[in-house]
Amino acid sequence: MSLNPFQANPDIAARFDRQQAEIGDRLGAEIATLVAAKARRPEDNLGSIVLADEATILRQSFGLGSVEELMLLALGPARGIARPPISNFFVGAVGLERETGNLILGGNVEFPGTHLGFTVHGEGFVFTRAASRGTTIETIAIGEAHPCAHCRQYISEFATSRELTLIDPLGHRLTMAQLYPWPFDPDYLGEQGAIAGAYDAGLALSANDWPVRIADRLLDAGRRAHAPYSKCPGAVVLALNDGQMVAGSSIESVAFNPTMGPLQAAMIELIAHGYQAADIAEAALGTRLGGPVDYSLSVSELLGRIAPGAPLNIVGWA
Repeated sequence: MSLNPFQANPDIAARFDRQQAEIGDRLGAEIATLVAAKARRPEDNLGSIVLADEATILRQSFGLGSVEELMLLALGPARGIARPPISNFFVGAVGLERETGNLILGGNVEFPGTHLGFTVHGEGFVFTRAASRGTTIETIAIGEAHPCAHCRQYISEFATSRELTLIDPLGHRLTMAQLYPWPFDPDYLGEQGAIAGAYDAGLALSANDWPVRIADRLLDAGRRAHAPYSKCPGAVVLALNDGQMVAGSSIESVAFNPTMGPLQAAMIELIAHGYQAADIAEAALGTRLGGPVDYSLSVSELLGRIAPGAPLNIVGWA
């Protein structure tokens, strides 16, 4: 185990252990039921969400004193979202949306058969999911394994990250300034970071013969991408076997490597809404063809592993 320089509150840890033993299984089942009720309805964009009023009812029903107590106990159901077939190390994370009071559950995702750089971490799942909803994270509950340096860098891309609070079952309550006191942040390259709801209405799609619903969804996802450093937004739409669609937008990091690619972002949406890779019928990619960053090769590689039978259609931005 790594050296921990932070002081924890033993009272919080003792309370969590007691609550987990007494109500953890029942509460976890209730949370799983609430999340399952929203599955396979991506048009509502409520996948992996516990609504604020649902959270209030859960707190009252189980006698919890705060939403943070609920978030810590929700880490178990969040781990159920994780897909780590390589490491078998299940990570759960629970984020509190600042704007709504909703909870976002997320987990780590690994993609066997390709390189580890495509991996999605639990914290990245939650923050990317919030970005797709146009919201920000006020507090995040994490397990005993604290965010790795990769995650701390990715989280630092979001404009409100310095106000973030992190809590865990051990009784820590930390700020991002404590976890990453001297960040390499967007300001170093003259940017303000990813802003919730940002939209580039000037982005256009090159001519294509796709169905309008796919082309429109791809353009919308591209306009929501965060690509201030390369000026090369990426967007992926996954058309599913049941006629539904999910979409993902690239989120660049000022440190480049922690960037969330558009297919990883789309896979977060897919998993959050209760689907599997086998549900993908076809995919569409919007990218800056021949640009400094072109997602054609990386998306082709990853899609070829997770959904080898799904055709990929690629178009450039106009």
